[in-house]
Amino acid sequence: MFYKYDIRKFNNEDVLYLFLSMNEEMATENINNEQDLKESIDAFLNHNGIKYDGSRVFLVVNGIIIKSIDIKNKHVDVLEQNEESSYTNYNFIVKVKDQNDVETSVSLHDYLLGALFTNISYNFDIQVLKSVSVLYRSYVFYKMGKDGFLEYDNKFIKYKNYSYYKILWVDKFEDIYNKFRTAIEETNAMFVTYNNIFIMPFIHHTNNGYTDSLKGVDYLKKRASLWDLLSPIYMDVREYDYKKLENIFSLKKEAIQEMKILDLTDANYISRIKVGDNVYSGDEFRKLLNLKSSDITILINDKSIKFITRGVGECVGLSLSGSNELAKSGCNYLQIINYYFPECKINKYS
Repeated sequence: MFYKYDIRKFNNEDVLYLFLSMNEEMATENINNEQDLKESIDAFLNHNGIKYDGSRVFLVVNGIIIKSIDIKNKHVDVLEQNEESSYTNYNFIVKVKDQNDVETSVSLHDYLLGALFTNISYNFDIQVLKSVSVLYRSYVFYKMGKDGFLEYDNKFIKYKNYSYYKILWVDKFEDIYNKFRTAIEETNAMFVTYNNIFIMPFIHHTNNGYTDSLKGVDYLKKRASLWDLLSPIYMDVREYDYKKLENIFSLKKEAIQEMKILDLTDANYISRIKVGDNVYSGDEFRKLLNLKSSDITILINDKSIKFITRGVGECVGLSLSGSNELAKSGCNYLQIINYYFPECKINKYS
């Protein structure tokens, strides 16, 4: 099944790359069967006398990583915190304010349901939904402790009562409700901290193969997430004529054509870019042009400028696309959170 292998250092960790040909009759069937795949990997390692103490394996076809698998299923500790039962899904009360400062009180369970319905696709694996539930719960505990309420539409979470979706998704509502409820209930009272402080739920859909760091947020580090390359929305192309760009930047064509990338982050996202006399952060620039991410290739010609982006959003923290591939490879939600936030602690009120 495998015709060669390579062991490479990846973020100071050994990773095993196994190369296979999809022309082989058994390849597709074995890849989709997790247990058979692990047995095939073990057999290949033993037969060839390969010493590999790591856990991460990437399967490669024609130079493209098509699957990731954790052959050791790494255990992640959960720290038990002795607190009263008020921190459970049904006992903890969340206060939510709309734009007119009208306040509504809902249980944590119902708030998380509304948050998942509004922000996260139900098509993601249940382990991904559990990961998001834990991160959202961490933010609720933080905001309720700090401000005593959450806005309906804050920086991280848009919220609508889940009953709104009974009409929107009539035929599938019960199935979606049950899937989200399972994710919430099976992570009851769990949250994530860094240096004993609740972390923010930095979540994005897809990145360029690496998550980015963020200045001032120590627990956000560059992390390999090569599974994102499989996402159907990994790459986007947008083209603007100069009339449109002149309106956006209030500059003439000649000045716009001189735009220059000043700095890149370690993960290849634009940190600063200069247009005319103005310097923008990568995030400011992508939002100004409605681009998908700040990993941008800029192609300048006489009639227009083409922007090729890789990834979607701010590309920091947990990747939904990457998490989904990890879940398909057998990783649970604790391993997913631990991978994307390796310096953080997963806790549970008991």
